[in-house]
Amino acid sequence: MKIKKCVITIAGFGTRLLPITKTISKEMIPIIDLPVIFYQVKEAYLSGIEEIIFVVSKRNIDLIKNFFSIDNVMINEIKDDPKKANLLDEVNEIINNMKFTYVIQKIRGTYGSLYSAKDLLGNEPFALMYGDDLVVDNPPLLKQMINIYEKTKQSVVAVRYIEEDKLPKFGIIEYKNGNILKNICYKDKVNPSQDIILGRFILNPSIFTVKDKLVIKSKELQLPKALLYINEDVQVLKLKGKYFDMGNKLEYIKATLYFGLQRKEFHDDLRKYIKEIEKNN
Repeated sequence: MKIKKCVITIAGFGTRLLPITKTISKEMIPIIDLPVIFYQVKEAYLSGIEEIIFVVSKRNIDLIKNFFSIDNVMINEIKDDPKKANLLDEVNEIINNMKFTYVIQKIRGTYGSLYSAKDLLGNEPFALMYGDDLVVDNPPLLKQMINIYEKTKQSVVAVRYIEEDKLPKFGIIEYKNGNILKNICYKDKVNPSQDIILGRFILNPSIFTVKDKLVIKSKELQLPKALLYINEDVQVLKLKGKYFDMGNKLEYIKATLYFGLQRKEFHDDLRKYIKEIEKNN
């Protein structure tokens, strides 16, 4: 069955990015001239996804809806200016070719956020993205995961390598048979790997049958544990591309520099400026 729908969870408060997130939700903070959320939607679009289901809060739903809607007033404003007429083309192409649905998060936690979208997913496999995790890969990471699902019909989780001194207290991947999820472990003196989950998943609808098995911690239901309860092997794909944690201020700066250097109109001047900074500091 084709993966047509992708859930993107963006209902958090963005407290790690305060004070800016008092007035703008973190997924709408711009990287150059596009909000973080657009890069994730674009990844889904290039991976063949037809519908995005945003799990949102009452604080950010209007911002997201406004961005992913055709703005005819703005189009008319710029249509006769040759320098601006095409600025919305990439965004509008995706808006015109995808369906966008919105649901308010009802239960806290990563599993709780996903569960809020359950009624919109039916009995079909689907993709899931966390709003914090920005990935650059070719082909798109989500497309690679969909390809694995089409071959195995099993859920797929993406992971990334992390330096040992930065391993979290919980979330370390233990493998069996090379690329199958065996366990998700607490940090110890000796760890089964240096891989941790990042926010990309392909999931079968059976993920919704394990809700009652999850232990509520701090009133939150967490998805990683749910992966261990579903009655199937879970395939693991290691990220080979770039990763940015968009809830981290330093990572946000790095992402802005990276994407700026990918743009022809900024590349040379930006490299020159970076060299000037290095020389003078």
